Amino acid sequence: MNLPLYYSMYLIKPKKNLWVFGAWFGEKYLDNPRFLFEYIKANHEDIKTIWITKDKHTCGRSNFVYKYSLRGVYYALVADVFIVTHATNCDLYDFINHNSRKVIQLWHGIPIKKIGKDDKRHVEKLFKERVKYLLFPFLRAKYSLIIASSIEDQKNMSTAFNVIIDNVKVTGYPRNDIFVSESKLPNQFKVLYAPTLRDEVGSEVNLFDGYGFDIAKVLRILEANEIFLDIKMHLANKIDIKFKNSINSKYINFLESKMEINEIIKDYSIIISDYSGIYVDYLLTNRPIIFAPFDYEKYIIKDRELYYDYDEVTPGPQCKNWDDVLDWTIKFKENSALYKNEREEVRDRFHRFHDNKNSERVIEAILELGRG
Repeated sequence: MNLPLYYSMYLIKPKKNLWVFGAWFGEKYLDNPRFLFEYIKANHEDIKTIWITKDKHTCGRSNFVYKYSLRGVYYALVADVFIVTHATNCDLYDFINHNSRKVIQLWHGIPIKKIGKDDKRHVEKLFKERVKYLLFPFLRAKYSLIIASSIEDQKNMSTAFNVIIDNVKVTGYPRNDIFVSESKLPNQFKVLYAPTLRDEVGSEVNLFDGYGFDIAKVLRILEANEIFLDIKMHLANKIDIKFKNSINSKYINFLESKMEINEIIKDYSIIISDYSGIYVDYLLTNRPIIFAPFDYEKYIIKDRELYYDYDEVTPGPQCKNWDDVLDWTIKFKENSALYKNEREEVRDRFHRFHDNKNSERVIEAILELGRG
C-alpha cells in the first residue's frame, strides 16, 4: 500500500513552506523537533508547521494531526519538508519519498557512542533484505540535511549516515538554545542521574544492585547534606519495580522516563552520567558532572563502542560505585569549580556555538536547500 503513495509523491507538487514534524516513533512530543517546531510557531508565520503523532490525546492542540487519519496522510503527501529524530518510516510514514522532498535529520543526541553504520553491530543486509530494499525504495533513507553541533560531530554524522560531509551542517541543536536563557539554580541542591540506553528497547535495567547502592546509607547521606536525587531511566528502558518500590523518601524521586528532560536539565546543580549524550548538552551550563561508567567493559562489548577515548571526553571524576558518586557529590556541593577548566575544554570541542540561535541556523540551512 505504501508503494503507490511513494510514487505519487513524484507527481504531487509540494506546498512551499509546509513542514511536517515527527519524533520518537511518532509517540513523543519532545527533543530537537519539538524545540524547532515551537520556535517556528513563535517566530516564522511564513512557515506552516504540522506535528504528526500517534497520541490521540494531543491531537486537539493547534497544528497536531493524528497519524492514522486521512488528514495526516494528506499533509505527508503535500508537505515540502519533513523533520525527524530517527527516520521517516518510524517517526512519520513509510511512504515518504526522500527523492522528491526535503528530509531533515535532527537526531536525538550528540553521539559519543557509535551510531548507524559506524556501529559494529551494523552488518550488511542479507540477500532477501537487499531485495526488499530494491522492491520498496521508501525503506532507503536519503537525507537532504543532517545537523551537527561541532566539526567533530559533523564527521561522525557523515560516516554514520553514509552521506557526504557537505550534507551535514554545523548549526547546533535546537534543544540546546534553552541553556542560554536565564536559569537560576533551585533553592534545593538537586542532582540528576540519567543513564543511557542499555540492552534492547523495553529491557529492565538495574544499575544499583551490585554497585554499592545501599538504600539506608544513601538516604542517610542525602538527608545529612540536604541533597535531592532525581533518577530518570532512558525512555526505552524500564527500572526494576522492586527497587523503585523499596524507596519512600522525599530525597529520592523517580522521574517519568518519557518526560522531556531537555526542559529541566538546566535546573540541576549536578548530573550523573555514563555514556549518554545528555552530559554533552549539560556541558553548556559548565556545572559539575559525575561520571558513573559502572559497567564500562560490558557496555562497549554488549551494547556500543564509543567514538572517543572515554578518558578524553569525560571532564569529571569517574566513579566505580555509588560510594564514590556520593563522595564527589558532596565535594562538588562544597566547590563547584572543581574540573571547571576540563569542562570548558570538552564543551568547546563538542559545541561550536554557545548562543541561543541554533534553531534559527537550522531554519536557514533548510531554506537554503530550496535556493540551491
